[in-house]
Amino acid sequence: MSHSHVFLSWQFNLPTDAGVFTTRQVLQGSEPVREVYHDRDGDWQFLCGTTLNTEDLKLVCLGCMVEVDPTIGELADMPPGWCGTRQARGEVWIQKPYEGCEDETS
Repeated sequence: MSHSHVFLSWQFNLPTDAGVFTTRQVLQGSEPVREVYHDRDGDWQFLCGTTLNTEDLKLVCLGCMVEVDPTIGELADMPPGWCGTRQARGEVWIQKPYEGCEDETS
């Protein structure tokens, strides 16, 4: 089933229907987005920082993530290979390069 989003402004250089990763906890509202990863391959992850269980991971559209937490738009210009972290909703995002689990030679 498809759906659409309408935003007054759109910060990301991706369409609203681009697929991104998040957790069940973020979608259900029981945990805020605390970690955002812009992977070297261009993928985005919006995680709560409380689970790495594969059964908790969800693939959703970027527009749905912005509706869940509009502050992630502050990270739209974050380069691949960087992450944004914070301890709680409403805190300032801290951006820095990260050493992901991806092998840079592959």
